Amino acid sequence: MVTVRDVMTEAPKSVLDTDNLVHVARVLRDEDVGCVPVVDGSGRLLGMLTDRDLVVEAMASNDDPTIRQAGELMRGDVHSVDADGSVTSAVETMGRRRVRRLPVVSGGRLVGVVGVADLAKNLPSAAVGELMALISKSGHKDKLP
Repeated sequence: MVTVRDVMTEAPKSVLDTDNLVHVARVLRDEDVGCVPVVDGSGRLLGMLTDRDLVVEAMASNDDPTIRQAGELMRGDVHSVDADGSVTSAVETMGRRRVRRLPVVSGGRLVGVVGVADLAKNLPSAAVGELMALISKSGHKDKLP
């Protein structure tokens, strides 16, 4: 069985829940990514923030990004996958939740991220195409529910 650990991107850049939104934006820019995992001081996954979250929620609300913290902007449940789980399970979760990336945890701590690009390198193109069709259905939101 191919596990998520076999295909994930290891040790992704993350931010602390206490980091301000300016820091979050700089991480997104510097890492050239559209989302970043949010963790607590012990590395436990708390959520994900997207570039869309920053613009639509924080900037459009005229929040002060030097004061507002990453943990305040998160809402809803974080969807993750266990590092030792099957890739099939990750694909099913991504399709069901209509997300392009999932944080990967081991013992509750962030150890990686698995995204469509990771899957495209490791799965048959038909499977990746099917996943993209599910994710891209009308009504998709670029953030975790």
